[in-house]
Amino acid sequence: MVLIVRLLATIAAVNLFTLAVFVGLATLQYNSILSGLIRERLVVLGETVRVPFQAVADLGVSIGTVRNADAVLERARMSDESIGFIHVISPSGEIVRSTSQAPETRVEASILEASRAAATGATWIKETHDSFLAGTNIVGATGSDAGIILIEYSKRDANVQIEAMEARLLLLAGSVLGATILTSLIILRIALSEHLRIFDGILSTFDGFERKFWRGDHSEGEAATAVSGLGINTSDFVALLESSENRYQQAKKTPPINAKTVDET
Repeated sequence: MVLIVRLLATIAAVNLFTLAVFVGLATLQYNSILSGLIRERLVVLGETVRVPFQAVADLGVSIGTVRNADAVLERARMSDESIGFIHVISPSGEIVRSTSQAPETRVEASILEASRAAATGATWIKETHDSFLAGTNIVGATGSDAGIILIEYSKRDANVQIEAMEARLLLLAGSVLGATILTSLIILRIALSEHLRIFDGILSTFDGFERKFWRGDHSEGEAATAVSGLGINTSDFVALLESSENRYQQAKKTPPINAKTVDET
C-alpha cells in the first residue's frame, strides 16, 4: 500500500504542476485576448467620436466650436458603462470639452507625449494599472495637430471577467486532478495487485520467522499460507530462513577454538 501511496503522490505532484502551468497560461491568454478586443473597440469608438471634430478641423476652425459637441461625447460615453470620461483636448493640452462633471483644465504631459509619438491621425492606447487611455489625433487643415480625443476605459469589468475565468479554470483543474488521482488509484490497484499479494506474503513470512525464532516463540502456531507468483514462492524463503537459523544455533553450541592451546601444542 505504501508503494501505491508514493506513486499516487508522484502522479498528483506532476499533475498539479502541469495544471498550474495550464491555468496560468490560459489566464494570460484570456487576458491578452480580452485586452485586444477592448483596444479594438476603443479604436473604433475613437474614430467615431473624431468624425465631427475632424470635419471642423478640416475647415481650419477650432475643434471647440463643434455644435452639439457635448451631446456627441455623452452619447459615445453612454455606449459602454466602462467608459469613465471622454475629453476633447487642444494641441496645447487644455481640455476644451469633456463628459466629466468636474474635468481638470489640462492633461498630463505624458498624454501629449504619447500623442506626438503616434502617427498623424492615428489612434494610440496607453495602459495604466486601472484603465486604458485611448487617444485619437485630430489633424488640422495644414496637416498640423488640431487636438486629441481622449477616452478613459476602466479595467474593472475586464478584471472581474478575468478573475471569473481563472476561478472556472481552477475549478476545472481541481476536478481533473481529483479524477486523475481516482483513476490512477484504480489502475494501480489492478496493475499492482499481483505484486502487492507477493509482497504481503513475503512480509507475513518474515513476521512468522521473527515470532518463531527471534522472540523465542517455538510453538507450532498457525503457519502462514504459502504465496507464489512472479517467480517467487514464500515457502522457499521459509526454508532458507530456517536453514540459516539452524546453522546459527549449531554455531552457538560449538565451543570456540582456544588460540593459546593451539600455540602450546
